Amino acid sequence: MPEQAIRFGITDGSKRRAATWKIWTPPGKSDVYLTCCQLGGTLKASLHQSGNWHVAYSRKFSKENIEDDILSQQDRFIERWPRPKSIAPGVTLAFRIVTPYSAVTIPISNADKKKNIIWLPNCPTQRATEIDILIVSSKTPVAGWPGKNKMATNLVKSYSLANGESVWVVYRVMDMPDLLYETKGAGRYFKCRSEENLKSDNLRAIIFGKEPDGSRVMYDCVAKSKVAHNRMQPTR
Repeated sequence: MPEQAIRFGITDGSKRRAATWKIWTPPGKSDVYLTCCQLGGTLKASLHQSGNWHVAYSRKFSKENIEDDILSQQDRFIERWPRPKSIAPGVTLAFRIVTPYSAVTIPISNADKKKNIIWLPNCPTQRATEIDILIVSSKTPVAGWPGKNKMATNLVKSYSLANGESVWVVYRVMDMPDLLYETKGAGRYFKCRSEENLKSDNLRAIIFGKEPDGSRVMYDCVAKSKVAHNRMQPTR
């Protein structure tokens, strides 16, 4: 069995897109991996058949970019968690990717057009698109695709795992999430990076979160740098 993979992203249908994503399983395996393609393999979610799931930096990236004192305290893993409980018999909602309508700002390149990307339509203004990654037991019958009737989802694509389970990628339009919450803690920069590196009017951010049902979520957002914002303020 060759590598099973699905590449997908959201577009306005003409010239712009949000982040693109890849979900895949190596040949003959039942582990599932998810990454944002624009991160170049530096960060991925690993959903292992064993039920030990995590999000982590690659070993190479950690060694080259994270200060030794930080690495020794936190290692390269951002978060570890057990496989969540089923949301329905035999159905695990593994991951959500939420993309607000305003995040479709990246010009589509010729390289994007050559890749086997499944393009999803951008949602209406003031809404967001939720892409769901689901893992379904071989004993669970699926009528069409998961959430088709109860959640009004649309199918992206699916594939089968060596252990008989199947991976499904579906999407739906949802209300705009409230991301203006207050966070605590001090930010850190990678090696040879500082606040000066945020001087850009085209910054993006991936925000990690946890849902009440135990699944994890990533928000694909446009970010406004405080450095860039201050640089644009009029002087007195």
